[in-house]
Amino acid sequence: MHKSVKIDKYFKDIIKNEEDKYIEDYKKVYEKMQKSNAIYKGNIIEFLYNPMFFDKNDIKLFENKLEILFGIINKVVKRYLNDLEFRNYFNFSKKMEELILIDPGYSTPVPIGRFDIFYDYNEDFKFCELNGDGSSAMNEANTVEEIMYDSDIIKKLRENFDLYYTELFDSWVVEILRIYNQFESAKTKPNVAIIDFENLGTPYEFLEFKKSFEKSGLKTIIADPRNLEYKNGNLWHENFRIDLAYRRAVNQEMEKRIEEVEDFIEAYRDKAFCMVGPFRSQIIHNKIFFEILTNEMKTGFLSKSERDFIEKHIPETYILKENTEMINKIMQNKDNYVLKPMDLYAAKGVYIGRDYGRKDWEEKINKALNSGDYLVQKFCIPGRKDALRYKGGKFQKELFKTTLGLFVYNENFTGLYSRLGKKNIIASRGESIVAPNFVVK
Repeated sequence: MHKSVKIDKYFKDIIKNEEDKYIEDYKKVYEKMQKSNAIYKGNIIEFLYNPMFFDKNDIKLFENKLEILFGIINKVVKRYLNDLEFRNYFNFSKKMEELILIDPGYSTPVPIGRFDIFYDYNEDFKFCELNGDGSSAMNEANTVEEIMYDSDIIKKLRENFDLYYTELFDSWVVEILRIYNQFESAKTKPNVAIIDFENLGTPYEFLEFKKSFEKSGLKTIIADPRNLEYKNGNLWHENFRIDLAYRRAVNQEMEKRIEEVEDFIEAYRDKAFCMVGPFRSQIIHNKIFFEILTNEMKTGFLSKSERDFIEKHIPETYILKENTEMINKIMQNKDNYVLKPMDLYAAKGVYIGRDYGRKDWEEKINKALNSGDYLVQKFCIPGRKDALRYKGGKFQKELFKTTLGLFVYNENFTGLYSRLGKKNIIASRGESIVAPNFVVK
């Protein structure tokens, strides 16, 4: 039995033996969560008292797989930058292509990301999404973990197991400064701006990052890119000079408002400041990346071992409008396929075949064909977890589907984010439950 599964069983046995005690413990945790800043769209996130557990072998597996994946990512990005014919496969707008080609002044194309996987404690997991642009949810993950770490149940577990959770704020400050130090005009103590459009970002999370930057002695503001001015060779927010920007505004929103952020873009092009969160992240963030990886005709420059990795860990993906000969197969075998828009996020516009009847599925396929920007992907089975959930005055065992997010800072595994749900899509915060993650040393 996997060590993590053993710990989970021990967790459940403790509660079974003293349920009343741990119901009170759950209520204390719930009260602390209600007073926390783990808020999405005005509401406290839903959380699970039963954690996800991992051990050093799980972590080593994630580290190894991410190292191989980043080898592939860096090869693909390099080919994109240097090969016009290859660049055309992505079919980005001229505007986005120009932004991607701007040199950010440091080496990594994806400084920060959250790569979501379907993980069931075996090494054959699939990557279901690569969030390399505006990656979020650090505050949700760490808030529930910090509160749960101080709970009676975790204190009880810590009598027998050396448990920790992965910290996601101070660790980012360390990595962003490592990236920034590659920048030609890097300063010893840069002024930092966290950049996103007002009312589109996650303000409570930005405040946590601001605290971590300031704790490191860095003056920090949160700013809308539309309110910035490029003058005298520097980018300014009122009287605040910006040396280092942590960009959270996603590429799609930037492109949509390109005429409103001209000073910001011009200053970036001139390297008047260092923007960590380059437009190059679009290369992997757009789901066309999965189609290009799984199409050997397009990525023949990858090695055999890299192709083996793709076959094992990246679901088969096709451009729907270019593979109309597959339509009948997709219609007849709906349970095996998913329709995904190329460049939306938070599971918007995703249709899973097994969630629909035959007629509705055909309608979804036709709708996707008419839009012209849809991919069809092999359906991957989510992870599974039997978890205790407080319901009706007691703990009840429920079966959940799970998605595990791997936070990646400066191309290295940094942390975990678990979501559970009953549906095949476990993405929207309104339809999923966040679970704390603990690693046993």
